[in-house]
This record gives sequence, structure tokens and C-alpha cells, in this order.
Amino acid sequence: MDERIESTLNNLKKRGFIPHYCPTASQGAALAQELCRDARSIAFGGSMTIKQLGLHEELAKAGKQVLYAPLCTDMSYEQFNAAVAGADIFMSSTNALTTDGELVNIDGRGNRVAGLIFGSADTLIVMCGINKLCDDLQSAIDRVRNVAAPLNTKRLNKRTPCAVTGKCQNCNSPDTICRVTAIHSHPTSGKTFYVILIGEELGY
Repeated sequence: MDERIESTLNNLKKRGFIPHYCPTASQGAALAQELCRDARSIAFGGSMTIKQLGLHEELAKAGKQVLYAPLCTDMSYEQFNAAVAGADIFMSSTNALTTDGELVNIDGRGNRVAGLIFGSADTLIVMCGINKLCDDLQSAIDRVRNVAAPLNTKRLNKRTPCAVTGKCQNCNSPDTICRVTAIHSHPTSGKTFYVILIGEELGY
């Protein structure tokens, strides 16, 4: 195993996370499904990584209640939020992961970071492609602002400077998705927090 990856896994473990490394996307998806084996319901934060892994569809095929907004159009906003609040597992990706074992996420609505911090699910699973691994906290924040955020604003048709330039302009646009920044130095109290690092490029 690459020394950089091994060091990241060791540092995650020291911080209280439960780290795993999967060389391929298919192995990462299989591990995530195994971790969800005994769960009845899984809530999801918005994630291109999870979408690429096909986890919404595979877990639904396995008979799980999949709480992912685009697939729950039969629920009202209130019904969906209530169901998410009662989920057994919350699954998301992360915008960046440092080799020191810290997770960095920037959100617009805050529902994804809220689920990873103080959501009702006791078990959290984060899927992370190798492209999101950064050497330190500052480079992780820079990655989110100058890689992930511009790509997401463009995907979501937001009217922000970064959607045009591809780089953060520190804007105050009404459409900004950089409204809250969360840095996980450790799992929040009472949470079982899995981090699955995958040796392929996934998501933004």
C-alpha cells in the first residue's frame, strides 16, 4: 500500500474514525453495502461519488429504504426530513480528506454537514475518492473552494463567479453554495464513523 494512503488510514484511526481502503470503486461499493446489511433505512447527503458508485440503486434493490431526495418525490418536504431524522445510517462523501485524517466539507443548505455532525443516525459512512486526498488542511480547503465548489455550482446551474471562471472569487452571490464550512477533526460523540478511501478518482 502507498505510504501516503497508509499514513492517512493510521491518522484517521488515531482520531477515532474507522478507516478502510479499497483499491477499486467496485470494492468500495461492496464494502459500503456490507456495512448497510443490517440497516433498514439509509439517508444520503448529496454526493456525486455515491451516485457514481450506484449505491442508491443497489441498496434499494437490497430492500433498504433509500432516503435520497431525487428518489423520494412521493414524500412532502416535511415527510422526507422526518424520515431522514429516523434513518439507521447516514451516508455521504466528503469534499476533501487530509493525510492527517481530517475531513473538510462546504455546504449550501447545510443538510449534509448536519447529518455528519449531529444527525440522528448513529452510524455514518463517508465515501472518498483518492482525488480528494490533500496534504494538509489549507490545501483541503483550497481544493473545496477551487475544485469541488465550482464544479458543483456549474452542475446545479448556480449564478456564481466560480461557475464561470472555475475558481473561487470569494463572492457574496445569493447563489453561493459556500455557506458553511465543517472540519471533522474527530467523529462527534456517540457516532460510529466509517471512512472508506477508494483508490480511484470519484466525484468532485
